[in-house]
Amino acid sequence: MSRLSDSFLNELRSVLGETGLRCDGVAVTLDPGMDAGNLGAGVVALPASRDHMQAVVRLCAEHAVAMVPQGGRTGLAGGAVSQTGQLIVATARLNQPLEIDAAGGTALVGAGVPLSALQEAAAEHGLSPGIDLAARDSATIGGLIATNAGGIEAFRFGTMRHRVLGLEAVMADGDVVDDLKRVVKANEGYGISQLLCGAEGTLGIITRAALKLVPKDPDPATALVACSTAGDALALFHRLHQAPGSTLLAAEIMWPDFARGVARNLKLDAVVDFAPDHHVYLLVDLAAADNAQERLEEALADALEAGEAADAVFAKSGEDRRRMWLVREESFEADKTMPHGFWYDISVPHACLQDYTDALFQRMAAIDPALVLFMFGHLGDGNLHLTVTKGEPMEELHDRVNAALFDGLVEAGGSFSAEHGIGLEKRSYLRHYGSGGKLSAMESVKSALDPQGLMNPGKVL
Repeated sequence: MSRLSDSFLNELRSVLGETGLRCDGVAVTLDPGMDAGNLGAGVVALPASRDHMQAVVRLCAEHAVAMVPQGGRTGLAGGAVSQTGQLIVATARLNQPLEIDAAGGTALVGAGVPLSALQEAAAEHGLSPGIDLAARDSATIGGLIATNAGGIEAFRFGTMRHRVLGLEAVMADGDVVDDLKRVVKANEGYGISQLLCGAEGTLGIITRAALKLVPKDPDPATALVACSTAGDALALFHRLHQAPGSTLLAAEIMWPDFARGVARNLKLDAVVDFAPDHHVYLLVDLAAADNAQERLEEALADALEAGEAADAVFAKSGEDRRRMWLVREESFEADKTMPHGFWYDISVPHACLQDYTDALFQRMAAIDPALVLFMFGHLGDGNLHLTVTKGEPMEELHDRVNAALFDGLVEAGGSFSAEHGIGLEKRSYLRHYGSGGKLSAMESVKSALDPQGLMNPGKVL
């Protein structure tokens, strides 16, 4: 693919100014994020307003230049990868306004605002976005919407599409969709805002969003619990989720190879050493109007008696809690101990969780006894993240590992792509395991809204 022409770049500069376009030394001045290929295009446009974005998109449409929208570059499916001849359109400067309507429980936020900034602004009014994830300091609101991110609180408040009331976006022809509703009820024809949720920038570029907020939770009590099986952990989740007088804020499950691998790399072995090697861990946060610690201790005592929990360690300080959550959130530390793995992001219905995970370990051992599974997930919604590895290149096993992993998953009502989108990495999964009718409908929508194929080409479809 040929490089962008000087005449095109000069037109961009006239719109964005010198500070709004980066062409030289991009790889040095910007962080590529989770994929070294994200900055492959070498040219980054940084529009600072909706009008800027509209002018950039119209110029690209006029010159048939492909655009790759980028937020915090924290995606794990290759959705922000770019190449020579394309234009990276970064939303970093779309970080104003950030307006909180405390009475209405809503936020109006620019696409480039990091999640943590929204969390802090909402907290000043006793509110929360209702979404949280480990990449909170880098992941932007536009990117979270474009990938329909889920995270830790999805079992309570849904994924990002459930937080969106309305959007403002620039479509492939440069037209603006202004649908910034701040109310729940607005039946005004096709749900274009919802169509853009999870589209990964292939239909348009989000510039602002109106989001629903929820009351901020009180400080929780935290415990790391050892359970004999995933089924026991699930039973404990339901016990805590249904407990009167308290609210379960988080329930993160970790299988032993993952938890111990992360702890070892972080020199936090003592955090997980209280449990036998074969037990799974469940990290829980529980809030209550009064004495959350006592309520959590009582609930876990009942769980121990019922056999749902084998042992538990309580966070006695903020530092204890931070160390427990580090073991969960520094997930890439496990992969460092054994590289060259295949990474997956799936959802499993609760009814199948125990049987599926038990069978998964057996199927992997049958392929190669040396295979190790680093697995953790958001137990409340059945979302599991896992790496299958034996510490050395193993491309010859890829098809067999895929088949073992996806066997029966879709038929049971699960998903081969839970919360990180399709991007580049999962296109073959979508074609193989997705619905043919749905795929045809998606292709029709893409053709209608982006006939030149300029919006994040090659991603998703």
